[in-house]
Amino acid sequence: MDLIAAKSLLPEIREVSGLASGEWCESYDLKNQRAEVCTRDHRSGEVEPIAILLPDCSYDNRRLMRSAPVHIAALLTLLDEAFRVIRELQPKPAKAKDHAAECAMKCANDRAFRRFLQERHGADIADTERVKTRVRSILAIQSMAELNSDENARQRWKSLRAEFDNWRRG
Repeated sequence: MDLIAAKSLLPEIREVSGLASGEWCESYDLKNQRAEVCTRDHRSGEVEPIAILLPDCSYDNRRLMRSAPVHIAALLTLLDEAFRVIRELQPKPAKAKDHAAECAMKCANDRAFRRFLQERHGADIADTERVKTRVRSILAIQSMAELNSDENARQRWKSLRAEFDNWRRG
């Protein structure tokens, strides 16, 4: 069986497995002199035949039939656990960089950045609000939040930041 066929059967396997009796056993009907696969009724406790085993049915085939419901339930449990582990091991999506916060922190706390703005862009660096206003003007944005939502604004911020890095090095 190929993987595509197996995947297509999984919903049916889950459904049927949940509907079938939980455990099967083998019994022998003395009256009719035949081997049977049986299940136990959960309410009454009676053993009820569900299939007749022909004399030519091998021991291994009988064993597979008797254990099918338990084996299928075990395999589904293992499959669910394997998928849980796979999901747990998958890398989490990287959190997007908060360019707005980075810009705001540079404006408020980075003295070198403020000096750069004063020297290269004529910014009044008397207080943080004036610095932020000048940066918004340089970047042609209304709000720093645009740095996270507008790719063009983000690129302008990255260019200003690169200009600052070059200024600081040179």
